[in-house]
Amino acid sequence: MSKKKVLVVDDSMLWRIFISEVVKEDGHEVLTAEDGLDGYNKAMEFVPDVIFTDVEMPVMKGYTLCRLLRNEEAFKDAGIIIMTSLGETLNKFWALKAGATDFLRKEDPQGEIAAFVKEILNKNYKSHPELLKKDHKPKFDEVNNLLENIIFKETVKNEIYSLFGYLSDEEYIFWKLSDFIDQLIFPKTLAIMVLSPQEGRLFVFSKENRVDIPKLKEMLFSRFSKPTLPTEWKYFGDISSPGSYIPEMKYYLFKDENDQEIGVLAIEGNIPQEGEEILREITSHIGKLFKLLISHSIALKQARYDELTGLLNYRAVMEKLSEYFTLTRRNTQVLSIAMVDIDNFKKVNDTYGHPIGNEVLKELAKIMRNSFREVDIVGRYGGEEFIIGMINTDLEKARQAVERFRENVEKNDWTKIHDDLRITVSIGVASSKNGKTKRTVLEIIEAADEALYVAKRTGKNKVVVLKE
Repeated sequence: MSKKKVLVVDDSMLWRIFISEVVKEDGHEVLTAEDGLDGYNKAMEFVPDVIFTDVEMPVMKGYTLCRLLRNEEAFKDAGIIIMTSLGETLNKFWALKAGATDFLRKEDPQGEIAAFVKEILNKNYKSHPELLKKDHKPKFDEVNNLLENIIFKETVKNEIYSLFGYLSDEEYIFWKLSDFIDQLIFPKTLAIMVLSPQEGRLFVFSKENRVDIPKLKEMLFSRFSKPTLPTEWKYFGDISSPGSYIPEMKYYLFKDENDQEIGVLAIEGNIPQEGEEILREITSHIGKLFKLLISHSIALKQARYDELTGLLNYRAVMEKLSEYFTLTRRNTQVLSIAMVDIDNFKKVNDTYGHPIGNEVLKELAKIMRNSFREVDIVGRYGGEEFIIGMINTDLEKARQAVERFRENVEKNDWTKIHDDLRITVSIGVASSKNGKTKRTVLEIIEAADEALYVAKRTGKNKVVVLKE
């Protein structure tokens, strides 16, 4: 058994003597300290392989001493044993987080404690004196600096982790993160890019200039070693009035827990040394934040959007229509609903196969998104049926809107899906105020469905408005 250097830190002289005697029995070298600060200073000079430390001590507690020593590379493989007396609260979670390797209960019989100490000394704990700086001079100021560094890291982490509760509001997360960085660094321009296969996100904040957004996007994208190509993009921040300014920026990549690059933080401005440390600390945590945000967004889409077409699914459509209907009744407005059915869709599947049918559904969904306002509700009702909700739109304006959509479908180049493919749609339209006033969303849908039936029965490829 190799001889070890052992440090015993305890404000009780009896315990310092007892543990020291047990250690000396096997020929190990031992040194004692009366409190946490004394223990830290002696550890820097003595560089022990094993440290036994009490929890409750004057000047500095055992947890703090443990954490300070673990911050030193020289003690990365050392054994740190936390000792606690009867009546003292020992939180093993925090002790382990601080870097403790084991625990000693002072209320155990002395024979068991002695056997435990010998067992610890037989383990392969060791320090690395060569990793300590040669000019290292323990000072109280140095301990304070280490404590401040720990507090700083915890503060940054807590600030970022506090945003985990706002995953449903991505813009709020970007702005709060921007505010936090602005308080610490004072950047002239700040940009954050987050990538996933489903969506790319770009946030830009500039105090002085209107930034060339496409160029900035290209610059950020180039920082990734293996960039993901998102299918769509979301933009946040100062992007409504882009300009021609191209900032000179410093880049900080951040990764998820699997060490995969998922984003980059870019800063323009004079960044002092402490600013660099702050940004490194921030990027060490925001990867987790944005990984969770991406997962939350995907789960939300799966719950609310049709997987094939990307449109709102039946449940989400009905929720939104109910919200709109309540709003129109409160404000004495009108809600119009259109039911859309693909003509002869069964024949398309039977003739060309379901893969072609799926491509038709996706193409139709794309035309729908491009044909209606952002405020309109566009969703898949089921099968080859789709639904459109138009708030504050009377029956005639709704008819005109869906007629334009019908024409867009008819004029679309469907041969890019299959050589001789032609697709048309039939549409039925009704509103909350035409004819008998509708009391529920379902009553409007039923009326629109009735109009759709008339359109299908009287030749298809047309719009029929229900006028009771």
